Amino acid sequence: MNQALQSRASVARQRQQGVSLLVVLLLLIVMSILGIAVLRSSAMQERMSANMVDRNEAMQAAETGLLIAQNSVIRGTFNPMWDGGQTYTSLRTAAGKTCSANGYCDRSNPANAATWQTASPPASAAYVTLPTGKGSYAFTVEYLGKAQGASEETRGVCETSNVPRYQCERPMFRVTSYGRGRGVSTVVLQANVVSQAR
Repeated sequence: MNQALQSRASVARQRQQGVSLLVVLLLLIVMSILGIAVLRSSAMQERMSANMVDRNEAMQAAETGLLIAQNSVIRGTFNPMWDGGQTYTSLRTAAGKTCSANGYCDRSNPANAATWQTASPPASAAYVTLPTGKGSYAFTVEYLGKAQGASEETRGVCETSNVPRYQCERPMFRVTSYGRGRGVSTVVLQANVVSQAR
């Protein structure tokens, strides 16, 4: 009888050892799955934050390009247009700028298609890298013709008196700025400028 009890106990012990091995294997599989899920989640968050950084760099580059186009190009190269003294074409030619090569296009003729709608973004060679090295920009400047845009001296006067036409009409430009981050993000910003340079 003692032998029968001992053999039953040893069989039960062997079954328990087999069950505990199975439980440990299941726990190991569950822990592995949880570990992989955590790693994938952290990798996904890292990629998302890298994409946001790249997008922000592209946005800053596009804003920089827009400001440079508005301040330097329009106020510098095309400043003589504000008093009606010279035309867009003559100033563009004098500056050595063209529509196809530099993005300085004349849209005052309605038959010409808008550059930002028809042209592909500027070639990589046209992009200027920011001084920080984080992003680059390029832009196109389109002359759209004349529009109402009085200066500070003639504000309110243009509508009520016979002020010379050139003082009440201003050249209008559309500036399209393309910004790229260090990755693949691209941001396009556009602004219309109808004002007198100071």
